[in-house]
Amino acid sequence: MPDAHSWADIDLQALQHNLGRAREFAPGKRVCAVIKANAYGHGVHAIAEALLPVLNDGDCVAVATLNEALALRQTLEHLQSKTPVLVLRGPLDITELEALVQGGFHWVMHSKYQAELLKGWLDAHSAAKKPILNIWLKINTGMNRLGLRVDDLQPIWSWLQSLDAPGERVLMSHFATADEHDHALAKTQQQTFAQITDNLSGARTRSLSASAGIVCWPDAHHSIVRPGIMLYGASPMVDAEAAKYGLKPVMSLKSRLLTINQVKAGDTVGYGATYHCKEDMPVGVIGIGYGDGYPRHAPSGTPVLIYAQGKVWEAPLAGRVSMDMLTVDLRGIPASPGDEVLLWGQSWGSELPADRIARHAGTIAYELFCQVTSRVKFIYR
Repeated sequence: MPDAHSWADIDLQALQHNLGRAREFAPGKRVCAVIKANAYGHGVHAIAEALLPVLNDGDCVAVATLNEALALRQTLEHLQSKTPVLVLRGPLDITELEALVQGGFHWVMHSKYQAELLKGWLDAHSAAKKPILNIWLKINTGMNRLGLRVDDLQPIWSWLQSLDAPGERVLMSHFATADEHDHALAKTQQQTFAQITDNLSGARTRSLSASAGIVCWPDAHHSIVRPGIMLYGASPMVDAEAAKYGLKPVMSLKSRLLTINQVKAGDTVGYGATYHCKEDMPVGVIGIGYGDGYPRHAPSGTPVLIYAQGKVWEAPLAGRVSMDMLTVDLRGIPASPGDEVLLWGQSWGSELPADRIARHAGTIAYELFCQVTSRVKFIYR
């Protein structure tokens, strides 16, 4: 029985379905499933275990940091899986570089600094057994965050190709505006990446597209695609919800009605007295708030779904979200304390997309998922 406070139903079959949709958008391509940031707040160990049966030879999973990779490695070893783990930020220093190389991780080299770290480490270990180097060399094609400048790319790529060390070498980049259809920068990045990699000797394996590139930019799929947010059933595009792309919600965040107050016309509700009751009305109090990860800045009018008397009802927030509770307008809804409430996801044959809640709160579904706190009980099914 779920706790009375709040819980998250995690639909692992929906997760597997969404990875299948990524394959349908990018047929024949290898998949790098992105499970950084605790699998976007969904619980990395359970998510990794659910993904393993639907990953193919040549696929991998990706996290951001060495610490994430080390924790994930324990899970994979427990599951007797040798699925490669890619570390997207690469090493911060020589200690991390050594751990990545000796641990057999795939890792992103995005700077001259990291290339120098590797050169120094190889020089210091020249008499040792040849290391396996699985390096994804990242090119800055317009994101201007991580990635080598084009001028620095050629010598580093040539040096990597010349190393007498086994392992895979991948050329990669990252879109800045792939989530907007026909954005000029995305087109430029796509063209730049193709031109650069076409002119590099031995550049057979390439990766450019994350979720938005997968669904919107088919010419940018190259060798490996990197689905992230689409795995969790949210839309990677700014102008459409996930259902347009055949994606299913993985997280359904739920709580219960704690009580119902009969509030008089002219009264206010909640902190700051921002919600004014225009008539006598019932106000429901729900046992979830920003202390659980529900967005504090979700304004009055943001919808929740309530299951009452065998039907699904949509109720708008009434007043500010507080740490442990939020309040809703229950006019016309025959609800009772204890009734279940859906904050986002799907239940009872109805769906309340996280993308919709994110728009109300002025954020994105990525942040909603990642902000769910440990006070929420996770139930995997």
